[in-house]
Amino acid sequence: MTTALPRIQVVILNLIPIFFLFSSSYAQSKVYIVYMDHSAIPRAFSTHHSWFESTLSSISENSELPISSKLIHTYTNSIHGFSASLTPSELASLKNSPGYIHSTPDRPMELHTTHSPNFLGMSTSSGVWPASSYGEDVIIGVIDSGVWPESESFKDRGMSRVPLRWKGKCVTGQQFNTSLCNKKLIGARYFNNGVRANFPDAKITINSARDNEGHGTHTASIACGNFVEGASYFGYAAGTARGMAPRARLAVYKVLWENYIYSSDVIAAVDQAIKDGVDVLSMSLGIFAEEDKFYDEDPIALATFAAMEKGIFVSASAGNKGRLFHGTIYNGAPWLTTVAAGTVDREFKGALTLGNDTKTITFESLYPGEFSGHREQIVFLNKCKSLKKLKRLKGKVIVVCKDGKNTNLGTQVDIIKNGSTSVISGAIFLTNYDYKDYYDYSFAAGFIDDENDRKTVMDYISKNKNPTGVLEFRKTILGTATAPKVARYSSRGPFARSRNVLKPDVLAPGSEILASWTPLDKVGEVHSKPLFSNFKLVSGTSMAAPHVSGLAALIKSVHPDWSPAAIRSAIMTTANPLDNTGSPIKDDGNNDEPASPLAMGAGFIDPNKAIDPGLIYDAETEDYVKLLCSFNYTAKQMKIITKTNTSCNGIKPSSDLNYPSFIAYFPSDLEGSHRPKVVREFIRRVRNVGNEKASYRAEVSGMSGFNVKVEPSKLVFRRKNEMLSYKLSVEGPISVVEEIELLVHGSLSWVEESEILTSSAMTTAIARMELVILNLMPIFFLFFSSTYAQSKVYIVYMDHSVMPKAFSTHHNWFESTLSSISENSELPISSKLIHTYTNSIHGFSASLTPSELASLKNSPGYIHSTPDRPLELHTTHSTKFLGMSTTSGVWPASSYGEGVIIGVIDSGIWPESESFKDRGMSRVPLRWKGKCETGQHFNSSLCNKKLIGARFFNKGIVANFPEINITLNSARDDQGHGSHTASTAAGNFVENASYYGYAAGTARGMAPRARVAAYKVLWKNKVFASDVVAAVDQAIKDGVDVLSMSLGFFAAKDKFYEEDAIAVATFAAMEKGIFVSASAGNAGRLHGTINNGAPWLTTVGAGTVDREFEGALTLGNDTKQITFESLYAGNFSGLREPLVFLNKCKSLKKLKNIKGKVIVVCKDGKTTTLEDQIEVIKNGSTSVISGAIFVTNDEWKDYYDYSFAATFVDEKDNQKTVMDYISKNKNPTGILEFRKTILGRATAPKVARYSSRGPFMRSPSVLKPDILAPGSEILASWSPLNKIVEVHSKPLFSHFKIISGTSMAAPHVSGLAALIKTVHPDWSPAAIRSAIMTTANPLDNTGSPIKDAGNFDHPASPLEMGAGFIDPNKAIDPGLIYDAETEDYVKLLCSLNYTAKQMKIITKTNTSCNGIKPSSDLNYPSFIAYFPSDFEAPHPGPKVVREFQRRVRNVGKERSSYIAELSGMRGLKVKVEPMKLVFRRKNEMLSYKLSVEGPTNLEEEVVHGSLSWVEESGKHVVRSPIVATNMDPMNL
Repeated sequence: MTTALPRIQVVILNLIPIFFLFSSSYAQSKVYIVYMDHSAIPRAFSTHHSWFESTLSSISENSELPISSKLIHTYTNSIHGFSASLTPSELASLKNSPGYIHSTPDRPMELHTTHSPNFLGMSTSSGVWPASSYGEDVIIGVIDSGVWPESESFKDRGMSRVPLRWKGKCVTGQQFNTSLCNKKLIGARYFNNGVRANFPDAKITINSARDNEGHGTHTASIACGNFVEGASYFGYAAGTARGMAPRARLAVYKVLWENYIYSSDVIAAVDQAIKDGVDVLSMSLGIFAEEDKFYDEDPIALATFAAMEKGIFVSASAGNKGRLFHGTIYNGAPWLTTVAAGTVDREFKGALTLGNDTKTITFESLYPGEFSGHREQIVFLNKCKSLKKLKRLKGKVIVVCKDGKNTNLGTQVDIIKNGSTSVISGAIFLTNYDYKDYYDYSFAAGFIDDENDRKTVMDYISKNKNPTGVLEFRKTILGTATAPKVARYSSRGPFARSRNVLKPDVLAPGSEILASWTPLDKVGEVHSKPLFSNFKLVSGTSMAAPHVSGLAALIKSVHPDWSPAAIRSAIMTTANPLDNTGSPIKDDGNNDEPASPLAMGAGFIDPNKAIDPGLIYDAETEDYVKLLCSFNYTAKQMKIITKTNTSCNGIKPSSDLNYPSFIAYFPSDLEGSHRPKVVREFIRRVRNVGNEKASYRAEVSGMSGFNVKVEPSKLVFRRKNEMLSYKLSVEGPISVVEEIELLVHGSLSWVEESEILTSSAMTTAIARMELVILNLMPIFFLFFSSTYAQSKVYIVYMDHSVMPKAFSTHHNWFESTLSSISENSELPISSKLIHTYTNSIHGFSASLTPSELASLKNSPGYIHSTPDRPLELHTTHSTKFLGMSTTSGVWPASSYGEGVIIGVIDSGIWPESESFKDRGMSRVPLRWKGKCETGQHFNSSLCNKKLIGARFFNKGIVANFPEINITLNSARDDQGHGSHTASTAAGNFVENASYYGYAAGTARGMAPRARVAAYKVLWKNKVFASDVVAAVDQAIKDGVDVLSMSLGFFAAKDKFYEEDAIAVATFAAMEKGIFVSASAGNAGRLHGTINNGAPWLTTVGAGTVDREFEGALTLGNDTKQITFESLYAGNFSGLREPLVFLNKCKSLKKLKNIKGKVIVVCKDGKTTTLEDQIEVIKNGSTSVISGAIFVTNDEWKDYYDYSFAATFVDEKDNQKTVMDYISKNKNPTGILEFRKTILGRATAPKVARYSSRGPFMRSPSVLKPDILAPGSEILASWSPLNKIVEVHSKPLFSHFKIISGTSMAAPHVSGLAALIKTVHPDWSPAAIRSAIMTTANPLDNTGSPIKDAGNFDHPASPLEMGAGFIDPNKAIDPGLIYDAETEDYVKLLCSLNYTAKQMKIITKTNTSCNGIKPSSDLNYPSFIAYFPSDFEAPHPGPKVVREFQRRVRNVGKERSSYIAELSGMRGLKVKVEPMKLVFRRKNEMLSYKLSVEGPTNLEEEVVHGSLSWVEESGKHVVRSPIVATNMDPMNL
């Protein structure tokens, strides 16, 4: 990671003059953890804290800044020193201060162009650009995330003066002033009052129009970016970047803040844009139509209605919810132009050239890193399960990996990604898998999935002794791809709110679009180094919409008097329905079937034709009013939308808007004995904008099975701007479409001799669209003040004409109105009134309580209000499985851990949980010095005799992120993780606990009578070392016996322990006799990924248990029952219901013909995917669909989120059973049941695939992890503030949750340590760890070696499972123990060649290694021997001996004898001297030597076995794992 720092520093330094314009000192400050020599404290100071304050005061560069703002923490127990915010010069001065030892930076811990215009046929010599003067003087407003004003795309080269009509301005704000605007960027404003009101604690990082996210910069430059030569994304898409209207003006309106965007702010932006005088608005955001049934509830539709009335063209993105089903479209209001996304004919490639240009194979790639382009050796590693062969070679190589039965692409990618970059130049993967699921372009790689190309590679390698190749990237290929296609993500019509207007309108470039970006946001990482760029390739309908905005500006420049509808018509009627091969445009989201207008609208935009369309379909406000009246809108609703007293009385309603497309609905009637004919008629009027005299004839294409008639079939125009009308009728039977089809489509073209005017026509059998409203539960605000809890932000619509004469402005009137209804007279009205709207809507937005809202409804002028809404842009069974009983064994022997205090450093605690009640608890131990700290929604009364301490630490994270919003500033857990781990370790008995019926039983922790002290350090999934050190520091002082930590650093980031503040702090805990259990990490499958491997910690890996959660499907009258894995938490009937076989489940049409509840059955098909099927059923009618059965071979866990009742039948015999039953029964039925918990059937434990693996590179001589404990699907307490799942779009909350991770494993061992500590209070942390390890079980419940789920169920090695799976009952009586004290760890540190300074940091004493005999051979209950590979020597290489010295203490019988027994270690000679240990008294210590002899080149990379000391009486078996390996731990 250190290699990435220079790049990061450059970026930060470039930002300093802007970002910290007013505070150069603060700009340079960083937080450091400072280690001090406590013995050097001057006598003048009574405390170290006062000494540190004085020291900081003496070096401070800012005397006005209080020292308390610099000093973050003082540490006295875990480390000696403090943490502080320091500038570089202050740090330099500190290093010369008395007592200074070392400092380390505080660090976080781990928990949509250059080608579009070319493809569109746009040229500087002819066509739309020169005809429109490139959009000169047209003003485009972009409502998005702001702008990066320094971008070359927004320079004003070649621009004339700003139009005099422009009324906007550039608003000064943080890192933004008016000088940043120019003749291109003529306006910049920002709006966030709505976000602040909805989220009062929201942190605004850059409070100005400056774009820190990139999205707004990207969309703005697509619409109207100036010409930028030499633009590219690291060499890809290289050329001259330019927007669609490169001479148009830009005004930006920032409404997106840290991914929060509220409609109140967007309305304010539209409101201001209208006032400023924009000509075009570009909006790549929106509200999904399902959430509103009427336009008066859609504030964006309302605001843009006003824009339309002012002649402003609004282009809006269709949304990215496409592919799966119809009706997913956003921004479908008929006065908007709704834009779908399409691909272009550009591909980005890499290439592999084999040998001496024998063959070149290309592959898809956007790898941005450096590459040599030289011929290099090819090394075939087959399945790429090991890099062993790679280490034999010198210089750079290209690795080739091939699919295999015992490996997967994800594993291969991880292995190569983590390989040595000094050896691996690149990698080629020969695979059938979709690599995009695994590859993030972080290293040079090519994925070859074409069968012929794979064969070419393998043939070349097999026929050449020394194969070579050249790997190249950054190739941009034009014209080879079939394009455009409808992008798979692009949302589909129809639009639910006005489904008689066909949406989307048009297709525009949206996939892999190059445009400007903000340099604040990294664009990728290569070899862990962040990459930044001024341009980025992005995909989405967000990128498509600004293409149309730019095109509209060009048309507006040529035809300044055209209405928004006329411009839209010109774009639509000239759009191309064909791709670059002359075939119909295909739908990438529908297996490349021809796209329908519901996916692509009228077709792909054709800018050169759009400026001269011949005829146009126009529409004015009156037309939209008639449409709204056809919806039966009330006078109130009409007033909200039109802002006038318009009502539908006297108006002839018409749903037939004068639109350049048609959609006809034919209701299904499958029960009818005949199919009557139905006729749908449309009236249209067109205006001649072409030649003075022109004739057009009608041509209809497509529409198979329908009679389409146009009257008249010829239109003769005698003058320009003349308007003529025609009627189009579509006649067909009800339900004439085939059962598997949803729609039929075609087109009407008005053909003149020189031009074609086309309108899309379509018929569909869709009868009804389901609307879903998302309800958010109020539990999130449970602990806020009652007034604030009830306050919500509303958008209020007012009648401007009712304003009393006493008020000069509507703003004053609204303030007075709010003042009259306010419940809190002390609260300034300015804090309630968020925005005043005068142009887009009439009214305001405000924060109101329910009673205030009720009063407002009785105020003069009130019309309507709607809530402001966002817009889119680690157990009940563990203890049983471990053999723990209330009648015998560890629990009664230890009094359930009574009196032992477990400190849990995590996300806090939910004190009201039943797991933390003090039923049955005795008084708090007198030695306890801790307390329960009062904080937000937490007071000392919440503690009791179980929960005896609760503290919180966040000064470090606040110092690192000064703008972070701390939502619950107390020890209260709002995330759940801390409550889960604490209850796993020491939760009290809770009867009838379950996760919605799963894992039902009595919940309890490992040590149910132990005390809990919670130390909260996790805030919004962020945690900093300075806070964790402070927590450890305080826990030592408070007097905890055990510490449980489910967090940590990845060891690869630090080479030495003094750079790991957590390791240093826990060293102090060890010295105080505190046992520390820590999670191994969740970066599993690869070796060397372990966290928390310091030898004084107990490092815990995660294993599975023998519990499975299932559902069951019973076919017919109990003919056959099939079980399946499930954690579905919703309700189910458990009744026999009809089975409806829908085959590929592409349509729910047949379902609607059945009454009552049904169970849908879906089967794999070539033209559909499991993901498609799941989404279709998920969004089907819950009143009809009781559940679903998917007969599939796909991995369902990648797609299913337990949001509806489903079973996945993937076993072949069961698939046959289901299909046979359905085919043989006329009326098949079934029963679907859930919430079944099955015990004892699964083979367990296994090492969980996510659990991190050893060795630990900082001290590789100590085998890690130490132990395996339950970590998968563990039930424990949870915070009810954090939802656990959604079922049918409804969030579910629970006091218990089932989760997985090493975070769940570590507290099991913490609880076990507490039990052992109760029985053996004088045992050291090392002795307790020894007892746990030497009694662990290496076998599963079948008596076979524990398997590794992350390695295809092969037997696990100690590098995955440590000594084995914990056995609590045996651990309290281990027979012998391996002990270690501080002196032993000091010898180990000295063996690492630590300096006196490093030793002082860790030990906090003047200990040096002078006079100490260093030893890497720690007295540890495990062994690991490294055999360096010598591939130049004859196989198997010379013999090497590794020796270990150990001492064991007898904690069993007074007199006892133990015999050494060895197992495993194939190919190696293991010797123990002596072979027998005879103890004559208790606590006697004896020593032995173990030697491992073998060749340098082992038969396998990892060989393992064990040494067991077996007591002659048979009572005790003291087992230690042994590992021999060829791995080099420093090169993992």
